[in-house]
Amino acid sequence: MLFCVQWHLAGRAIVRSMCSAATSTRPPISVFGIEGRYVSALYSAALQMKQIEQVEKHLQDMQKSLGKPGVVDFIESSMMSAMEKAKLLKKIAEEAGMPPAAVNFLQVVAENGRLKMLKKMITLFLTVMVAHRNEALCEIITAKPLDEATRKTLVDALKNLVEGGKKIQLTEKVEPSIIGGLIIGIEDKHIDMSIARKVQMYTDILKQSV
Repeated sequence: MLFCVQWHLAGRAIVRSMCSAATSTRPPISVFGIEGRYVSALYSAALQMKQIEQVEKHLQDMQKSLGKPGVVDFIESSMMSAMEKAKLLKKIAEEAGMPPAAVNFLQVVAENGRLKMLKKMITLFLTVMVAHRNEALCEIITAKPLDEATRKTLVDALKNLVEGGKKIQLTEKVEPSIIGGLIIGIEDKHIDMSIARKVQMYTDILKQSV
């Protein structure tokens, strides 16, 4: 009920659909804290309004801009009131073609003085969307780029590390300092099979034997 009142500040036109969405549709994973309440309301509203993919795309684009000096100054500035920031942010979001669910989300975040938490909210929303698509995030670090055959074999093997038939969403990072082998981060698992790690392990053993 409390969060429906907060969404009401964004405008009477869609408050009813947002409130009903918040009580009928929940994120596929548990979200907590202040960020979680905002993200839960956004997910529920965007899903009911059939804007979920549009919201995700626009928030992904916005996330890339949040570290820019001008944006940081706007968020942290005390020269503008929360309502002034909300009005300006709403205008910018609408001109950028954001769907109503995203526009109102940003407006409410600004009105409630939560803009400093926006980056965490967007990151959490994107994490919810990974679960929404039944995907598992996986980062692979290698000393040199993977070829296609190795990548396919690796993805097939990684499927055994996740439950529920999740699809692997793979990101790759090249880091020559690991020398060879690979480092895998998938969901809550971290597997270091790099040559650099083995060298360090053997070096530690040698030091202990001296």
